[in-house]
Amino acid sequence: MGRRNMIDHRDVHPPLSSAIGSEDPDLIRKYLDESYDTRFSIERASAPEDICSFSHTRVEVGRYATEEITLDGEVLLTSDHVPMVVVLAPWSGRVDCRLGDSTASAGPGDIVLAATGGDNVHVRLRSAHLRAVVLDPMLLTETAGWAPNELHAAPLIRFSSPQPISAGKTEMFRETERYVSELIRTSDASDSHLMLDAAGRLLASAVLSVFPNDASTAVDGGDEDAVDDHPVTLRQAIDFIHTNAMRDININDIATAVYLTPRTVQYMFRRHLNMTPTAYLRGIRLDRARDELCASDRGQTTVAATASRWGFAHTGRFAVMYRQMFGESPHETLRK
Repeated sequence: MGRRNMIDHRDVHPPLSSAIGSEDPDLIRKYLDESYDTRFSIERASAPEDICSFSHTRVEVGRYATEEITLDGEVLLTSDHVPMVVVLAPWSGRVDCRLGDSTASAGPGDIVLAATGGDNVHVRLRSAHLRAVVLDPMLLTETAGWAPNELHAAPLIRFSSPQPISAGKTEMFRETERYVSELIRTSDASDSHLMLDAAGRLLASAVLSVFPNDASTAVDGGDEDAVDDHPVTLRQAIDFIHTNAMRDININDIATAVYLTPRTVQYMFRRHLNMTPTAYLRGIRLDRARDELCASDRGQTTVAATASRWGFAHTGRFAVMYRQMFGESPHETLRK
């Protein structure tokens, strides 16, 4: 998925599959060079005459791809520049990465950032079976909400560590990768381009949330309570709720609007606001209902009508929640 092959997100093509299985180092190197639009150096850790089996399958959709890689043996892959963001998630074996002055290792259940789109790449694979996510760096930039101005193009996201912020975020990323991989693997030419584009932004959002970078306020360290999520995505979700509070929306609509899974949206709201997205939506609707009752009189509206307009089908439950939030009944507000 080199830059020369990238498809603009406004023209996402159907999923394209490719694969290789070989023990020929030259053939493997050529395949990797073409796939990542770079020039790799491949060094065997064992004796040169030892056989090293390699298989690689890829499903590509425009500016992103998911891959499955199996290596029987140990090799070191290096490149001065890989113009892609690459995350590796081993199922078995071991992966060691070096990005600039930072190093990281990953085994089964872990993930590691192997390429950031701008740095050199130094990856050692040890009898590894792993999944990989490959993204155009500009997809991350756009997902973060960074836009170009009249003088400069939008900058690339810079990552401060190849290691994920926490174990919880690691599991969130692996779950997201599994979901998108299954989605694009079973898609065909009849599927919506918008859906496939959204899947790429979902992966980009996951990467931005999991690895510390300069598009978020995530801090580098082991204290999970001190870690902040990607605030741009949270603000987008909140804006969507405020704009659509009168509509019949739910957690799936919110997740779709910000290119995340419902579970990730749930985690983000609990982490930052200590409440669920549904509770936040309910609070906004109660606020709007109170504003309406304050601005009306009993000759213009009723409590039941206001409750219904703001998504509360049961007037009695609405009254209970209203009193809990504002310390008075909706009828008292309307009489003022």
